[in-house]
Amino acid sequence: MKKLIILLAIIANLGCSNEKEEISDNLQYFKFQQTDSDKFINSTEVGKVLIYKNQNNSELKFKVLINKTEKQLESRGDFVNGSTKYFYYDEQRIEMQSTLFAEGDFCCNSSFYLSLKRWPKVYQTNPTLISQDSKFITNIGLVPFETGIQSAFLDYSEALLSITINGTAYNKVRKIEINPNPSPNPNWQLPSLKNIYFEQNKGVIGFDDLQNNEWRLQN
Repeated sequence: MKKLIILLAIIANLGCSNEKEEISDNLQYFKFQQTDSDKFINSTEVGKVLIYKNQNNSELKFKVLINKTEKQLESRGDFVNGSTKYFYYDEQRIEMQSTLFAEGDFCCNSSFYLSLKRWPKVYQTNPTLISQDSKFITNIGLVPFETGIQSAFLDYSEALLSITINGTAYNKVRKIEINPNPSPNPNWQLPSLKNIYFEQNKGVIGFDDLQNNEWRLQN
């Protein structure tokens, strides 16, 4: 019993120490604001399979593996020089995996993702410059696609479009152009993209590839 009490005491002290360290580091914390709530993705639960179909009735499917909203730490560094902590921020992160790959496959497990976050308006690491003011931004990770880039960026200043898919009207759509890969791998299972259609609250509702296929969300 004494050993159990001592163990519980150690765990409690470690928890307090971590909390104090986080509070005492005096880093800025960019929290979600009330005005951000209308931008969150609210229809992509874990386990759901998103189906995109093109004009030739071919399908691409992506299973949602993660959908979480939490406080994150922005830090940079490596094992040799150590890491530097810069600030905390709030993030909603959704990660999807193509069903063409085995679930848990390291290369594609968390590559197609949506990262919606509250971020400083000005941020640089050398020299360090972090503004007090913040903005709401979204990064869309496209690693499993043969795009030649890692992510697309959305700052909500893009013009709004209206798109109808299978009788459903989407009125808050932003079209994001992608720099295509000039030499895509013809044997790769996912296409090289030239643009994405992002619907506020819904996420990626469609994309077009270099072969002029128009993939649209079916569910």
